[in-house]
Amino acid sequence: MPKPQSPYDPASAPKNLEFIRYEKKGHTAHVTINRPEVRNALHSYAYAELRSCWRDIGLDPEIYVGILTGTGAAFCAGRDVKFLARHRAEGKRTPHEDPNHPLFHWGGGGQPQDVNLEKPLIVALNGFAVGVGLNMALQCQLRVMAEDAWIGDQHTNVGRLGAPHEMYQALPRTAAAFLTLCNGRLSAQECLQLGIVNKVVSKERVVHAAEEMADMICLGSPLATQAAIRLYRLTAAFPASLSAYARHLDQEIAETEDGAEGAQAFAEKRRPQWKLR
Repeated sequence: MPKPQSPYDPASAPKNLEFIRYEKKGHTAHVTINRPEVRNALHSYAYAELRSCWRDIGLDPEIYVGILTGTGAAFCAGRDVKFLARHRAEGKRTPHEDPNHPLFHWGGGGQPQDVNLEKPLIVALNGFAVGVGLNMALQCQLRVMAEDAWIGDQHTNVGRLGAPHEMYQALPRTAAAFLTLCNGRLSAQECLQLGIVNKVVSKERVVHAAEEMADMICLGSPLATQAAIRLYRLTAAFPASLSAYARHLDQEIAETEDGAEGAQAFAEKRRPQWKLR
């Protein structure tokens, strides 16, 4: 009996996306977060569209590299906290946090690691990257940053945990602690000095600089490049027990009264009143 075949079908690529722009140019896929009205903050539906793009990049044999960027002034303002606040005010979970919803994927599921992507990614940080936006940028192996961009965490400001262990591994530890514990910011020049980004360029050139890197990647053997990414991922992988505990803590803290208060305070533009419960 012949072995079943499952060749990639270009017609299966994501189409009619509402929150993400997705296009292919030669061997490069461009993924652009397209919610400028909320500074590219991510909600359940944007996460699902991102996941479909990462999945398609992994499946398409003609795509060797991906470029991730955002539209407007921001790269990504993290999760859409107002979207969260509306659901919490109604006593509901957001779709991606609701086990009974088809979009359930704790953490959102919009990050490259959520589909075990083993192709190189370049992030073009056209503006600030906060929270999950920063986590996503750090999963890109190469990074170009606009001169006026900055990075931050901000999870604890809204009563959330996020994935501080990922930042603690990917960044210099004092920088990661400053971002998470102090809710500090790092400028483009500070990121360059710390080796967090490869290049700092003008905002007008940030995508072009990423495309130049993509062209360099495409000159190499796709098989060897993808093997390198696989080894990078394995080198940086956390033990399963730690990853499971991190998800448990994230969910446990998210569903406290302080988790609801943080989102509500953000939506109402006031300082949170923490209750430690």
